[in-house]
Amino acid sequence: MLSAAVAGTAATMLTLLAMLGGSGANTMILKMLFDSQLLVLELALVAGIAGLIRRRESQKRMLSHTSALLLILGTILVSIGAALPIS
Repeated sequence: MLSAAVAGTAATMLTLLAMLGGSGANTMILKMLFDSQLLVLELALVAGIAGLIRRRESQKRMLSHTSALLLILGTILVSIGAALPIS
């Protein structure tokens, strides 16, 4: 259940980030922050989906917790990016 929730949330966040794009990022730091946000959320999505298709419960639990931690890290990165001035 956790993997499905994390995968859905990560997919939604990736969609929003892709729609907003990094076009407003003028500096290298902002571009790197945007790329790291995408990477972390993509990894959360992959780990969440892998947790859904694994058979052994121990693997499911590990992948679910990993994807949840990556989603939290991605949320923190998005928050930092939203707090920084674009210009």
